[in-house]
Amino acid sequence: MIKRFKHFSILSVKHLTLTCLMFLCFSDAFSQNVKAEIDTSRMRIGEQISYSISVEGVLETDQVIFPKEQSFVPMEMVEDLKIDTTFLKNKNLKLLKKYKLTQFDSGQYTIPPQLLKINEKSFLTDSIKLSVASIEVDTTKQKLYPIKREIGIEKPFQLPKWFWWALGIIALIILLAFIYFRYKKKIDHSKKRLPPYQQAQVSLKKLDQSDLIANRQLKDYITELTNISRRYLDEKIEVRAMEYTSSELMQVLYQKKEDKKVNFKEKYLETYQKILVQADFSKFAGQKPDVISLKAYRKDIEKFIKHVQSAIPEPTAEEKRKDRAYQEQLRQKRKKQKIIAGVAIGVLLLILGVSSLVATKGFDYVRDNVFGNESKSMLENDWITSEYSVPAVKITTPEVLIRQNLDSLGIKTVQASKQETFASGSIYSNLFVVLSQVSFEKEVDFDLDKAVEGVYQNLEEKGAYNILMKNENFETYQGVEGVKVFGSFAIKNPITQNDIKKNYQILNFGFAGRYQQITIIYNAEDEYAETITERIINSVEFEKPDANVR
Repeated sequence: MIKRFKHFSILSVKHLTLTCLMFLCFSDAFSQNVKAEIDTSRMRIGEQISYSISVEGVLETDQVIFPKEQSFVPMEMVEDLKIDTTFLKNKNLKLLKKYKLTQFDSGQYTIPPQLLKINEKSFLTDSIKLSVASIEVDTTKQKLYPIKREIGIEKPFQLPKWFWWALGIIALIILLAFIYFRYKKKIDHSKKRLPPYQQAQVSLKKLDQSDLIANRQLKDYITELTNISRRYLDEKIEVRAMEYTSSELMQVLYQKKEDKKVNFKEKYLETYQKILVQADFSKFAGQKPDVISLKAYRKDIEKFIKHVQSAIPEPTAEEKRKDRAYQEQLRQKRKKQKIIAGVAIGVLLLILGVSSLVATKGFDYVRDNVFGNESKSMLENDWITSEYSVPAVKITTPEVLIRQNLDSLGIKTVQASKQETFASGSIYSNLFVVLSQVSFEKEVDFDLDKAVEGVYQNLEEKGAYNILMKNENFETYQGVEGVKVFGSFAIKNPITQNDIKKNYQILNFGFAGRYQQITIIYNAEDEYAETITERIINSVEFEKPDANVR
């Protein structure tokens, strides 16, 4: 009996322990409450709804990971808000995570279940159905305009890749040219020689200071001695002494004597011929002269050079004139070459500088500040404030408005008794400003909306096409209410026949028996024109209705 009770007790304890562990596990698994909801189940296209995920019963030490990025397809997540934390009893927390979702197509949608993790355990929310309704358009209230032709959009300015390659090549050419001319200058400087006679004297002294005789290099000595004389003759009397054989050289020298170009004395030519023959024997036959003979040859060569120096007759006046003309021609040629090289380098540097500015500051900056911009100058110059028509309309403009002939505003009515128009520029210029006022014989119930509708027809009559038009209510700083019509259009250049893209803003006012219209048209790609237009519009001022009217 005791054994059976003991066995029963042991089994009971095991089952009880297992039951407690299972209970603890399930209680931990289901202690967190995950819930998802939306603030509305119906929305219109483009509206945003709030999608919330709440988690209750977590501890501060628990790690909770909410859905990230676009996991709400077919809905689109617009904004991911921060987690809102609420402290509950027993140190538990409630976490609330909100998302802003939207959809741009009407229909019935289902937000799929969202996955979140709590301490590496995965939880899925319930799917939620949602209805997206389209927006109805009341064509009786919303004004509709004809469908416009397709308008091409120009690509933004961007420097092509070949430009940077060309820029690098130009910079490389400039660098190579600089190195070449600098190196050439050094070479030319090193090539500057002494006059032939002085150079020969210097060479003879160097030969005397050499160790050729002391080292018994007698062949080399006599060869260098004759070469010194040959170089002198080559430069002084312009014979190819270094190329001729000894016999050919002597024939040329005797011919110079016969032609009386050089007054050689016979004894000097004979002595020089003897030295040349001895040098040939030494070079080709191996007959080395003795040291005493070489020293004598050294003195004879020096005497021969001095004789040649004095034997050359003075140039005639005609020869001097031709030489001066030739030297002047050479000087002018060198000067011209230097000017061309300087201009070429200057142009390359200018291109490099402008290209650097375009690359760093942009093309518009270079165009406006280097080449000038008419609109920029117009904005920075002094403006004119004037009153036009009666009753007066005061307006500030870059240029004074000049009275024009009657210009139709699209109002064809027999009740109009007086119409005045003032303008500056034309529809093709950078800025076109028109101020028109129509005064009626008596106060009438003027329909401003109909006048606004006439703007489209008026632009077409001026040659505009691809007209885009919007309108909105407008109020001056005086509190005068009107309608602003604005948009864009294209018009052909009368000279090039190319399209000119224009923007426009037209203010329309109708009160106290008058209709006023202020038209401003400017180039669409002109960044300064927008500022000019705003400044003009903000300056509009009307004479009070109770003022004296003529």
